[in-house]
Amino acid sequence: MKTAVVAISLLILTFGVGYAHTDLTTAQVKAILDGGGNVVVVDVREEFEYCDSLAATPGHIIGSINMPWNSGVLQASFGDLDPNDSTIVVCRSGARSNAAANFLDGEGFGNVFDMLGGMSSWQYQTELCAPAGIPRGPYEETLLLSAASPSPFSSTTRIAYSVPSGRGPTHVMLSIYDSLGRLVARPVDDDRGPGMHQVDWDGADQLGRTMPSGIYFYRLIRNGQSHTGSVVLLR
Repeated sequence: MKTAVVAISLLILTFGVGYAHTDLTTAQVKAILDGGGNVVVVDVREEFEYCDSLAATPGHIIGSINMPWNSGVLQASFGDLDPNDSTIVVCRSGARSNAAANFLDGEGFGNVFDMLGGMSSWQYQTELCAPAGIPRGPYEETLLLSAASPSPFSSTTRIAYSVPSGRGPTHVMLSIYDSLGRLVARPVDDDRGPGMHQVDWDGADQLGRTMPSGIYFYRLIRNGQSHTGSVVLLR
């Protein structure tokens, strides 16, 4: 704890205090976390990114909490955070964490730090998400859903997911919905064996009609487990 306090104090003396957050490298963040103390890491990516086991840097920083910025979770729930703690904000590459750090500055958080480069630059240990009641572990043990790529897209996007190993083929359903919750398409609705799978969506509904630009949501369901992601279609 003493190490963390000293490290943060040096950063504050160097960069100043008040309502302007401080940028940190991933190495500085790692050093602060190793020191312990009243430090909270807020990951402002969407849940499907936070839990993505297929990303270049899978999962998220150990012990971090997920309060997405784009979907407004942080803006609605920042009161759950202690403004006296040192708050390190992270995202995928740095844009959202900077916006979220500015927001926390404006709400009176005096010790806010933005991790430069985001999780794309994180080279240290991470952990994965798991459904309630299932211990964290490698992706082979749980149903996992990756972020659609590319997003935004204009012609085709690809959605990857993994089915737990050692349990034989089981029924898997992947559905796509519009922003009003209406079913658009169901590209997967059959048995899938263990391992990695992927499916492409061309932005059309079940009748082959071209869908308009907008945000669409996809949901993967297997044996009562479910994961949801979003993708942006631009025509």
